[in-house]
Amino acid sequence: MTGKATRLYPLPPREIPAGKIYEDLELPSPGRHDPSRPYVIVNMVASIDGKTAVYGRSSQIGSRTDRQTMRNLRSKADAVMIGAGTLRSERLSLGLDDAPLGPQPLAVIATNTGDAPLERNLIVAESQEVLVITTQHARANLDDQLGERARVFRMAATPSGDVDLREALQILKTDHAVDLLLVEGGPSLNHALISCNLADEFFLTLAPRLIGGTTSEARTTLDGTPLDSRTASLLSIHHAAGELFIRYDL
Repeated sequence: MTGKATRLYPLPPREIPAGKIYEDLELPSPGRHDPSRPYVIVNMVASIDGKTAVYGRSSQIGSRTDRQTMRNLRSKADAVMIGAGTLRSERLSLGLDDAPLGPQPLAVIATNTGDAPLERNLIVAESQEVLVITTQHARANLDDQLGERARVFRMAATPSGDVDLREALQILKTDHAVDLLLVEGGPSLNHALISCNLADEFFLTLAPRLIGGTTSEARTTLDGTPLDSRTASLLSIHHAAGELFIRYDL
């Protein structure tokens, strides 16, 4: 990874290689959180008008530096989680592509219905395990459909029919030894975690792009009912080639 990045905050500013952003982070942060669940960090890339995808694909927004920063965060995580809507939108990996034979984070797909096209859209490293967390309302043959590609964990749904994320996090902690969980969207999953006070930090890459479009055409980082005066504390800002890499404490 070529190029330089400038840490703008906390002071004093200093220059580092662009590919090293977040590489020296110590996570989870001191002081932690509820010890019954993993420390949860959310990482998203957005345009300067707040959009997170172009025709459903977030990979078209960020630069190579953003993708390296994502890998730096993944390297610290015990598991990487996305919602099934994100998986349906594009073909992606939840692993460390620079270490195909080394230790990989657990890939976690949260889905209310079981509609998770793993074979078509999920790129799985050779040593990576995949866990699909869903509700008892998911189709009965889901386990047979996924076969050896993933394990399936079913739980009682919330009154609204959704995966109970608090219980899901506790399962990840107790049954899968997940201490640090990285969440990479989509907007509905982000909103659900933050609205339930289940997310500890928010990492945002602000790309120097304008996308426009309606809400249905280009989604934002959060998708759900308005949050009640939710504030975040700024932890750091890095700048590289027009992109801002911002870290918040929730």
